[in-house]
This record gives sequence, C-alpha cells and structure tokens, in this order.
Amino acid sequence: MRKLYMAIAVIMLIALLIPTGLASAETTSVTVASGGGGMPVVKCKWEAESATSPVESGDPTHALYQTAYPTNSQFNPPMVKCATKNLYFFAVVTDAEDSGDVEEVFSYVYHPAGSPAPYGTAVNPNDENRCGFKYKVVYEKITNNATAASLINAAYAAHLITLASGYTIEELTGENGEITKGTARLWRGTEIIDYEQPAGNYTVRCFAVDSNNNYSGVLENQFEYVATSGIEADFSGIVYGSVNLNTIKLVAGDWIWVDGDPLAGEGQANQATVRNIGNTWAALTIQQDDMLFGKAGSAAGTALQGSSPLGTASNWNVNFDVRLGSNNIFRRYFDPGVKVTTPNFLGLSTKEELDLSILVKNGNGTHTGTVTLGSVIVPFSADTDLLVGTADPCNG
Repeated sequence: MRKLYMAIAVIMLIALLIPTGLASAETTSVTVASGGGGMPVVKCKWEAESATSPVESGDPTHALYQTAYPTNSQFNPPMVKCATKNLYFFAVVTDAEDSGDVEEVFSYVYHPAGSPAPYGTAVNPNDENRCGFKYKVVYEKITNNATAASLINAAYAAHLITLASGYTIEELTGENGEITKGTARLWRGTEIIDYEQPAGNYTVRCFAVDSNNNYSGVLENQFEYVATSGIEADFSGIVYGSVNLNTIKLVAGDWIWVDGDPLAGEGQANQATVRNIGNTWAALTIQQDDMLFGKAGSAAGTALQGSSPLGTASNWNVNFDVRLGSNNIFRRYFDPGVKVTTPNFLGLSTKEELDLSILVKNGNGTHTGTVTLGSVIVPFSADTDLLVGTADPCNG
C-alpha cells in the first residue's frame, strides 16, 4: 500500500485562453514548510556483517530463521581476546518533501535484557525508560539506486529485512518501486561489537529526521549475538613433576598471562592461567586420561567425581582434581576419563588461576598423558557468588 503525504501547498494558476498576440502572465506559487509538512518514514531495516552482502555468521545459509521471527540476524562472537567485528545497519527512508534525501538517519542500540553490569545499567538520556543503552549509530546515504536495490533484494531473500507495517518489498525495488524511481533512499551505518559484549538479542530502534526537523516514527527490530562460551589457556601442557605414592600433589596456577603456550607447572617459568574469550559467563570443563597408570582389578574402571578425594571407591591407580581459583569449596576430584565441570565460572573478559592436582596410588617411572579443557555456557541469571575471575583488560 503506497502512502502519500502532501507537505507543501502548491498552487498553479493556469492562464485562460488569451487572444493571439496579446501578452499573458502565468504565475506559480509555493509555500515552504517550516516545522511542518509530512513525516519521514522508515520503511524497512536490517543488520549484517558486510557492507555489500547479507552476511550473518550465526546463520550463514540463512536457514535458521523462525516463522514467527523471520528477520532476526544472527552474529557469532570473534572468540579472540580483544577482537571486534564490524556491524552494518541499513534502513530505507522516504519523505514527502525530501524523497529519501532526509537530514539524518540514526539508530539507538540497546544491550540484551538481563545483561550483567555494566552493560545492563547504562541509560539512554533520550529515553529514560530504557536501560542497557549501547550506542547511537549514524547512517550515511547510498545514492546509487541500482546498488541500493541489489542490497535490499539480497537482504530480503536472506530473511534479514524488517518491513514497517503496510509496506512490501515490491513498493521499494519493483519495476516502479521507490528505490528504482529515487523517491526513497537506502541508508547505512557502521559500528563495532566487542568479543566480550554479552550474548543475546540487541534491540535496534531506527529514526529518520527530515529537513523540517520532523522525526519519523520508530522502526524497531533485533539482532542476535549468539551465545558462545570459550576459555583460553596460556599453556600447552602441565608438568606435575615428582610425586610420592598416595600423596596429593598440587600444581598451582597464577594470574599472569604468558603468550606462546609454554608448558606450565613444576619447574616451569609459567603457571597455569585461563581466561574467558566468549560472550557468556563460562564454567571450565576438564578431562584427563589415566596416563597409562591403569586400574586395579578386572572390573570396569569407575567414573567418579566429587568435592572430596575419591579414596578407595575409585579403582584407578591415579586420580586428579581441579580448582578454578584458590577457594577449596570449588575443588573437584575425578577419575580418569570423567569430564568435570567447575561449579564456579568466569565472568566476561576475566582470567583466573587454574590449580591442578594428581594422586598416584600405584605405579612407577615417568608417565605422560592428555588433559582436555573446554567450557560451557552459564546464564547471566546464575548465582553470582560462584562468579570468579579478575578483570582482563585489553590495555594491560
């Protein structure tokens, strides 16, 4: 449905038939609107990770959109310490006086509901009822109509576009569409999102302002920063060193990050440190093999874990334990082959010492094995008493 607005009064005085040879006067008149006229309209909008194509790393084939929410772009975090990625914000705008050549197009972007501090507490001074304000994105006009139409059609085919109520894609890019005729314009803004920004749905509220300082109604949508946990370690292996039978040997970590992934542990300059590189709170997972110590008896190996030493309940000749941080209430003991999740977890962009222990009950000589680290997502609503880690800023 096409919406037309009369913004200025235009009067054309048509001369009556005048006998040939007599002079005639034809008069035109125009009244320039001042603080009035028609309201600009944001007809559609979307977000992408490319300025020239509808890229969404969280759904690269555009197959995951839901019928009820077909326009939600999904972006993965970079999963690299201190990395950022560009996001591109698009909007199609028209106005009775200015066509699409309005004075300004911008969006306010808000962090997801329930984001942890400080992301969930910032307030937009222009809308005091909304918390979690992230930033204002200012757009620039794309003047090439063919380029604009191509971008719009590609985004629509990828299910990224949110259309304002009552408008269709044909009105914009059809044979007689407004983009084709130049009576509407595509605008694009660019901003970044950090590796540590909280996962969830970011609200984007778009406005246009015409040359009469008329503000459009808001067109709102969301993009998703896909929840992805990730923990990075500063070591390639753990050296437990020499041990005594039936005596727990603790190898303590530290908070000093060392690049290059050297060995950590006894006799090493490096001690084990882990840090959160995802966009969620993250608990550590750990699993170790038996280092060829084997087990006692012919029964299947036990698969135990707990908050205290396993003792004789375990039939393995070796046991392990892990502690994220230095508080023993978070210590977990486990059998070989058992994947353990720490009860405590790292906050966004934080690091923590990793303490590892070994208990050899029977064996001799030198043994090697494999330790595997991973992570799991912890919701932002979890018990903050279990939140550990010290700030890990990018500038220090």
